[in-house]
Parts: sequence; C-alpha cells; structure tokens
Amino acid sequence: MAQRGATNGLAVSHMHATQVSLEKILAPFPPERTWLLPALQAVQTARGWLSLDDLARVGAHLHVPPSEVHGVASHYPELRLVSRGDRLIRVCAGVSCHVNGSRELLAALERRLGVGAGQTTADGRVTLEAMDCAFVCSVAPVVEVDHRYLSAPTVDTVMAASAAERADGLTRDRTPSPARLGVATTGSGRATVTGSGGDRQAGSAAVALAGLVARLPPVPALRLLVATGSCGLARGSDRVLAALPAALAAAGLRASVEAGACAGLCYAGPVVEVLRPDAPRLTVEGVTVERIPALIRLLRGGAEHGLAGAEWPHPAPRPGGPGRPAASGLRPVAAHPTLGDQRRLLSERWGAIAPASLDDALRAGSYATLAGILDTGSPLGVIAAVKAAGLQGRGGAYFPTAVKWEGCRAATGRPKYVVVNGEEGEPGIFKDRHLMEADPHRLLEGMLLAAYAAGATRGILYVHGEAALSAARCAEAVQQAYEAAIFGPGVLGTDVAFDVEIRRGAGGFILGEETALLESIEGRRAMPRPKPPFPVEAGVFGKPTVINNVETLCAVPLIVAGRTEAAGTKLFGLSGHVARPGVVEVAPPVTLRRLVEGLGGGLATGRALQAVLIGGPSGVIVPPSVLDAPLERPTLSPGTGGVVALDTAVAIPDVVRTLLAFNAQESCGKCTPCREGTVRLLELVDRLGVDGSRASPGSAEPAGRARGAGATERAGMLTRVLELADVVQNASLCGLGQAAPLSLKAALEHFPAAFGGPGGEAGSGGVS
Repeated sequence: MAQRGATNGLAVSHMHATQVSLEKILAPFPPERTWLLPALQAVQTARGWLSLDDLARVGAHLHVPPSEVHGVASHYPELRLVSRGDRLIRVCAGVSCHVNGSRELLAALERRLGVGAGQTTADGRVTLEAMDCAFVCSVAPVVEVDHRYLSAPTVDTVMAASAAERADGLTRDRTPSPARLGVATTGSGRATVTGSGGDRQAGSAAVALAGLVARLPPVPALRLLVATGSCGLARGSDRVLAALPAALAAAGLRASVEAGACAGLCYAGPVVEVLRPDAPRLTVEGVTVERIPALIRLLRGGAEHGLAGAEWPHPAPRPGGPGRPAASGLRPVAAHPTLGDQRRLLSERWGAIAPASLDDALRAGSYATLAGILDTGSPLGVIAAVKAAGLQGRGGAYFPTAVKWEGCRAATGRPKYVVVNGEEGEPGIFKDRHLMEADPHRLLEGMLLAAYAAGATRGILYVHGEAALSAARCAEAVQQAYEAAIFGPGVLGTDVAFDVEIRRGAGGFILGEETALLESIEGRRAMPRPKPPFPVEAGVFGKPTVINNVETLCAVPLIVAGRTEAAGTKLFGLSGHVARPGVVEVAPPVTLRRLVEGLGGGLATGRALQAVLIGGPSGVIVPPSVLDAPLERPTLSPGTGGVVALDTAVAIPDVVRTLLAFNAQESCGKCTPCREGTVRLLELVDRLGVDGSRASPGSAEPAGRARGAGATERAGMLTRVLELADVVQNASLCGLGQAAPLSLKAALEHFPAAFGGPGGEAGSGGVS
C-alpha cells in the first residue's frame, strides 16, 4: 500500500539537484510555523528527499523545534525520509486498479526489476513502489513513472517509459511559492498574499468586468482543444497535442491547438474538441496520433472519417458568417450514450473552454454573477439564495452550506477565512479533480461569493498532493485573477478585498476531515480537533473559517445567478468494470442502474454484475438487488460520488481487505478506536482466510487458520468482527474513522456466503 516516503507528485530530477542551496530554497518562506509543510515540500522537490540535516535547517529557519519538524515530516506519506533511485515507478493499488489487475502488474514488475515493492535496484537507478491511489480511477489500471501516468500499460511499456527522457511539461508543479505570490507578513504575524490591484477608488464591478471583456482578443476561426486532463494524459493526449500542429500545417489547415480539459469521457481518450465560432462544437473521441489523418478528414467536411463522438447544438451564426459546415458524421449530443442522459450544469463548460485561459472563462460568463452581486446585491442576499436553493455540502456530510456561512458571518474575530477542501484523497473518487482541471475559474468565483457572504477576506485553496495538474491549473487561474484585479485589495474595482493562497497536501486520507486540514495548514500533523468549537467559530489560526468542498463551491455561481437546479445535481465518478468509465453529472432521482448500465454502458468484462462500491473506503458495498433504489440519503447515500462496479470474478472479501488496509494505513493515529481497531479488523478478516485475503504484517496468526473451521467457530469470529466494527464506528473521533468499517459491515450483510457465513461456504463470492 502507501510507501513511507512517497513523493509529492512533482516531477523532479534530483540526482543533480542536491547542490541547490537550501538557503535559496527556504528564502521565500517567512519564519512562521504555518509554512512548515510547504517548506518541506519545496526542499523535497529540489533534492528528491529530506535528510536529517534538511529537517534541522528547515526547523531553524521557521523557528520550529527539530523534534516537531521530524514529527510532521514522518506523518505525511508523500514526504520521503530516505533517498530513492533516479527513476520512480509506482503502481496504483487503489480499488479500481486492484480489480483491473494492478496487483498482477506489480508482481510482474517486481520480477522484471528483481526487487520488491518499496525497494531500489542494486544500481540505484529504479525505485519500485505501490501507491494507495493515483486518483485516475477512470483509466485503471494506472502506473506512474516519474509522475507521468500510464493507463493499462504492459511491463514493457513501463520499462520503456522509465528509460525515456522525462517529459512533464503539462503537469509540472506551478503552485505559487510565497515569493511568487508576493507574500507579506501582516501585523498579526500571518503570511498573506498581496494582490496587484494597487490603490483605487471603489467603483462598479460590472463596469470593471465589462472592461476586461472588451479587451478580449478575437476568437480563432478554428480551435482544437486536446483533452489533457490527468486521465487524457495517461492515455497519450500529450502526444496528440504535440503532433497536431505539424499535421494540420502539412494539410494546409490553420488552427489554434491548445491544451483543453476532459469533458468526463475518460474512456474515450484521447479526445479532441473542435471549436468554431459559427459551427457546432464537436467532441471527437479516440484521436490517437495514428488517427490524426481521420480528424483532418472530418475538419475538411467529410463524413467518412470513422471517428466517434458528439455534435453539440449549433450556436446562432454571426451576421455574414460562413454558415453551418457539412454534416460532421458524429451523432447529436442528445443521442450520445454518455453525454445525452446527463444534466450538465457544473460540468457544462468542460471541454468547451481552455482551462488555462481567463479569456475563455470571461467569454463563458465567469465572474458576471460576482460583479452583479458586488454592485446590487448583499452578503445576506447571497446567503438567502443559497439557503432557498437547499445547497448541501458535497464532501459526503451534506451539511447545509448557507448555515456555515451564516455562522462565520455572525462570529467574532478577524480576519475571516474561506478554505476550499480540494483534498480528494479517497480511492474511487475523482470528480473534484475534473472540476479543478477543467474549469478553475468557476471554482474561484464560487470561493469569492462564499467569502463575500461569510465576511471573509482571505482564502486558502488546499489541493491534494497527488493532484499536480489540479494544483497547476488552479495556480494559473489564481495568478490570472490577480493580474486582472479580480483578487486583491479591490475586487473588480470595488472596496471588497480578498486574497488567496494555494496549499498542497502531502498524502493522508485524514486531510479530508476539515479540522485535520486546518492543523496541516498551521504546520502540524493532520489530526482532527474535538468539536466544538466549530471552524466557523474558531478555525484556521483560531479565526472564523468556512470550509467548503470543491463541488459545493462550483455550484454557487449558478445558484446565485438563479439557476437553482445546480443545488440538486450530483457528480459521480464511474470506474471499476464499467464499459464507459468517467465523470457524469445527473439530476435526482438517480439509481445505480442508470449510472452503471446506462451512463456507464454496463460491464466491459462480459461478466455479470456482482456488486457496486459506493463512496470509496468510507462507503458501502451493495448487491445488484438495489440497482433500482434511488441514491438518496439516508437510505442509500451517494456519499462522495464514487461508483465502482465489480463483476463476478471479483472476490468480495479481497475488495473489503483492500479498503480496510487503506483505512488502517491512513489512520492518523490520534484515537484508539480507529488506530487500533482498523488494524485489528484487518487481522480478523485475514484470520477468516477467505477469497484471496493475505496475512497482514504483524498478524498474530497466519491467514487461513479459520478456513475449514466449524460453523460455530466461524460464526463466533464473524460476531467478533461485527462487534469490533461497531466499536470503531461509534467511538472514533472523526467521521473518517467512524466510516472506516462501513464497507466491511455492508459486505457481511449482503454477501455473508463470501465470508463463510450462513448461506454459503468460505471461498464463494468470486467466480471466473
């Protein structure tokens, strides 16, 4: 599972970087504890790992005791306290990759390299590791080679990638350091970001926004946006992006070729979006380098190109425009098997705009809602609109969003903060990454509206350490917003001030828990705080703080603009054995049958559906008998929006063990029920000795002890498992610990025969 010392997800060539001056690396960071994790990440990015001397010098610079620096460094899985080889190969062990053969792929790589997972070859060239999850579940199985994802690779493909020159241009970390964002230390001693807006008199936000729009350059007559989300990159979209310009020039076609975003069709990559001002948008699937000639035939107006995809509704033509071109030969979007049965609101701009372009975002209406509210609305009006729409948090808890904002606004203490929880660290969950990668300016506008409503003047966007592309695109959007005076001391020319910074996680599922995330921001181990006080009363740095999920905030601009339906749609990531894995957005009511058999296209394996995992390691495993039940709380909660389909070849206890092992590994260790209980549950499942379970390290008894045991003894073991699961669920400090045994309890309820319970023998639950 997770290897101590896994890296920060940033591409580095560390063999020659050890000469980088540590003083130069640390110079941008003010001497305050809050910068401890970013400073450690910066040192590791430059040097490849963290030596004891590095830790001591970081502590001296930030005035943090050495023991506490070491405690933080040893807490986060992505910080590396031992050196690694020149090249790093990591095999995803998340549940979607696991059921698609990653364990077998890891074993094959171990044989080829002659080392086990967590070891480095004798020549020091290659380190091989297993990783908890790459969070690119829609293109499973995934192997990461020097932070470049490969979808469904062979051993030869992996080895070739590890021997090739590094190519990381699209995912290179561009998270702003304090120096790059102009950090100043305020009188409170906190590091904040100073915007570039300068002194100004308050004016109309709408006028300021209109000025930005008026200066936009004309749209090219033909644009090709190559879907270079994390999923697309794993399927080779960067090669298409590099090859297209020359191919188009050779064909005599003039076009702007740009990096785009995934529209949710992860299974169809590489995808190319064709955009023309007076023609339908075309979403073209499966455009590999070899199929670029077919794309050129389509662009020339021929319908005989052999490509699949969708043609979107035709926009109103400009006066005197060239009119509609020849039929594309692609199906209308309403008839598309995945796109046609969705209610796309939060995802409506995915693929249609370049994520790195503020120009595109402004043309698509970004910040117009904010400008209108700043001119004619009020904070209480924003709260009232969100409350009336019934928006609830999309991070899994479903707490009313407006109630948080009201609490923060009413709380005493300044400054107030908005923290965006982009720490999506649950295997099988990847919809927030799509939101950040595809439309970062929508998220930033939602953040600004939340801050205005709650009375906050500072924001922190906290992004998972493995989500390098999400962080890079959000960082670029933040920089653009500062340059356009959308952020800073005078938001859109008004007297409203808002500054934002981006922080990166360093692994640890616990960071999804809001108070643990606050501890991380403050430079401590990520461990949950007791509540009350709640964050809206005393959050980051003890100040009133609103913490909202990415998906929650992306709905806010739509709701405030009057499109209240956005409060009800839900994003789901489909993975596992579905034929069309990806991200979809649907309006309620929605059933698993619609998600798996409809939007997901059924199973790709040709086998029958055995079970569905809803919500990742904190979710539940359910049988096909519930396919037609609405995904509604509290009966069948959609959780965090992950749906992993499992066919009949899967051993249910093996999946449960994978989820339990993740929860045990990721426990922060603060409370005994979670720290000890999850490990003990894992040992008990191993002792049942069923369906591919393996003995866990340190297990008191070998796996298989209970195999063949009498019915009475096995029933007693199952009873102990359920009793301990209840203790973990009821006595753990935070919601993540409380949810840790849910998948096990659900599996025992719905698949007792797989565990040797009543109704079957041990070993059932997985057939080929």
